[in-house]
Amino acid sequence: MPLIRFISVAVLCHLAFVSTRFSASLYAIDKGASAFTVGVILSLFSVIPVLISVRIGRWIDHGGPFIPTTVGITLTGVGAALPLVFSYEAADLAPLLVSASLVGTGFTFAILSMQHHLGDMSAPEKRTIVFSWFAMGVSVSGFFGPVLGGIIIDNFSHRASFTLPLAVSLCAAFLLFISQKNNKSKSNFASPSQTINPFQLFRYKELRDVLIITGLISMCWDLQNFVIPLHGSKIGLSASKIGFILGAFALATFGIRLLVPLLTKYVTEWQLLISTLLCAAVCFFIFPFLQTYLFFILIAFALGLGLGAAQPTIMTLVHSTAPQGRVAEALGLRLTIIHGSQVILPLIFGAFGTALGTSAIFWVVSVLAASGVVLAVKKQKHLRAKTP
Repeated sequence: MPLIRFISVAVLCHLAFVSTRFSASLYAIDKGASAFTVGVILSLFSVIPVLISVRIGRWIDHGGPFIPTTVGITLTGVGAALPLVFSYEAADLAPLLVSASLVGTGFTFAILSMQHHLGDMSAPEKRTIVFSWFAMGVSVSGFFGPVLGGIIIDNFSHRASFTLPLAVSLCAAFLLFISQKNNKSKSNFASPSQTINPFQLFRYKELRDVLIITGLISMCWDLQNFVIPLHGSKIGLSASKIGFILGAFALATFGIRLLVPLLTKYVTEWQLLISTLLCAAVCFFIFPFLQTYLFFILIAFALGLGLGAAQPTIMTLVHSTAPQGRVAEALGLRLTIIHGSQVILPLIFGAFGTALGTSAIFWVVSVLAASGVVLAVKKQKHLRAKTP
């Protein structure tokens, strides 16, 4: 039961994050914001996490997950409330910019705490299954975030859609309070590490390879949240339809994650990652040619199938390759890489899309994903050569 509660807290935090990001981007687009401006807003979800993810990880390693999670939920709730309190007409983009910063930071606190705690509570041989449950929960929130947000926007207003992440944050706070109150176990937290430079973790080759592939897969995952609303708005799709397209992606990730424990019996982790990057390369290449809603949903679903298996696999690899006592720090470094790409890439591709159109963004991402396939294939060959 405790695992279910902690997974539920993580899922609610992710739902608040996803719905805020979706609503903020469509709100800005509705007010005439350019692709570059939308890129700036989405980048702000990751600016502060880039700077503090590793420090949060150390805090969790040494002090436990509950206080960081509480801080994260509080920041998320406050950030979601800002666009409700201050209208676009009264404050222009400022509430969205501050909201993005607060929600992105709060989500980092909460999700990093829960990822570490779930791995810490699980036996090594059970981690893939536990992280598959966690990933399936995230898929559910990834589906309902944009779908419910789009429905609220179309039936009420863009501002009203921010009530969803605010309400979800309150639910997460209540559930965390119950979980903490009933949690009787004493975790053995690590003593402070003598190493002060987190990038020394790159000295561990197995972990370094995982972190590099993490960055490429994260780039594919998060840029679809950026380019699909832009391209969907460009071809005249409503907020609800765009939400259902992103929901189809999330639904596919849920489906494939049900099969991850079974798949890992027949293929290696790196074979799964190769398939993930190959599918992403193909889908992003096809996206610009789509002009109809049905085909858009089908390709988004196929992309979700490809990318969906990656997260539980990567989380398992991070826990198994990180040095003892520095797992949350390694997870924090992973988030630093992820958030770093989320800061830089929306700005670059936003400017790129403004100048050359959204089609160019899809094709560049396709090429980058294909380069990841080459790296992952080399890693797989290396591991086979090491195996007697």
